[in-house]
Amino acid sequence: MGEIVAVVSQKGGVGKTTTSVNLGASLAILDQKILLIDMDPQGSVAASFQLNETQIKSGMYQIFRDNIPLTDAIIDIGLEDLHIVPSNVFEEEEEIEFFRHGMDYSLLKKVLTPFKEVYDFVVIDCPPSLGSLTINAITAADSILIPVQCEYYSLKALGKFIRTVKKLSQKYNPDLDFKGFLITMFDKRIKRSQEISEELRYSFKDTVLETVIPRNSKISEAPSKGKPVALFDIASAGAVGYLHLAEEILISGSNNR
Repeated sequence: MGEIVAVVSQKGGVGKTTTSVNLGASLAILDQKILLIDMDPQGSVAASFQLNETQIKSGMYQIFRDNIPLTDAIIDIGLEDLHIVPSNVFEEEEEIEFFRHGMDYSLLKKVLTPFKEVYDFVVIDCPPSLGSLTINAITAADSILIPVQCEYYSLKALGKFIRTVKKLSQKYNPDLDFKGFLITMFDKRIKRSQEISEELRYSFKDTVLETVIPRNSKISEAPSKGKPVALFDIASAGAVGYLHLAEEILISGSNNR
């Protein structure tokens, strides 16, 4: 039985999509069968693989609006064991409709649950908000992963965000597991980054993952090549960081079984 992992954050720019894409690819490299779901209307998952509008026939928007089968929207991006479902939202009106259909908070769970028999992990990239689409993901997920950038404002809003997520999970998904906080864009040369990392570990203790994703130019460049960082430069610090994350996720999953 596979596991559904939602990558959630109320703040943009913390590495949410980057983490979703590179965690999915790294797990696939480690011989796991992965389905990557884009619930963010911005469509950054498809953009990470340089898929354009003409290459995408269907996505999560059509699944929510028209009740098409998920299999009709799955795209093979050429990496063995990694498939994606884009959001496929290109107009403002479609984005509004996507959120409106998401008001049925159990919809994504109904769609994804059968695919836990097919994939080892289903990774969901959520919008940077706690709106209807993220609530769908929280309801459908077995666990959540929260990327946290080593900046003051990211840390300041974290406590309130966690309390809100807990309230949502208690209402819609009491069995939701917390994978932990993932420190992203960490720059060891900057003293403030180190201080925030230490404060995060002091405040949230063992809920902070051991893996730290460094600020790395290869991570930023990889989407322009249409590749996860591990396929762009496997020896880069960014690729190594996400492979370590995948290993940590696998270990935590086996410990919970």
